[in-house]
Amino acid sequence: MNKPYITKRHLVMEILSYVLLLVCFIIAIVGMATLPDEIPTHFTMSGKIDGYGSPGTLLMLPIIMLICNGMTSLIMHVMPPTMWNTPSKLKPQNAVRALQDIMSMITWMELEVSAFTLFFTICIYRGRDSGWLSIVLFVGALTVTIIYYTVAFQKHNNM
Repeated sequence: MNKPYITKRHLVMEILSYVLLLVCFIIAIVGMATLPDEIPTHFTMSGKIDGYGSPGTLLMLPIIMLICNGMTSLIMHVMPPTMWNTPSKLKPQNAVRALQDIMSMITWMELEVSAFTLFFTICIYRGRDSGWLSIVLFVGALTVTIIYYTVAFQKHNNM
């Protein structure tokens, strides 16, 4: 199937996001084999431990993110762009470039989510709080990505 709106860069970013998730699974499996029966799994805003669980809880976030990335990949590769919820109606003469912006937004978001999942998995593995600043940076990165590519989409769609 010819999809000119999917570039090699999009595919590389998508694969990289799955590689990061694979590393999360490896860390979780190693943790299940090496960590004590009870590990810190939740922290207060001040960084104090307020929740414990088994090392198996390390698998929860990577599993959830794998499902989310999988669904996103299905949308990108299976669902026709005519069914996508774009910021405005696609103009046929500008559709390829505008859809490339949407693909860039999606692949960047997949990569950001996978990187945060890896960071968070490592923090839990080490028994450390990820810190509220990391969550602010993650949400900020997602917000910048969404705004940037929405503006790019509008610009390229209205050329």
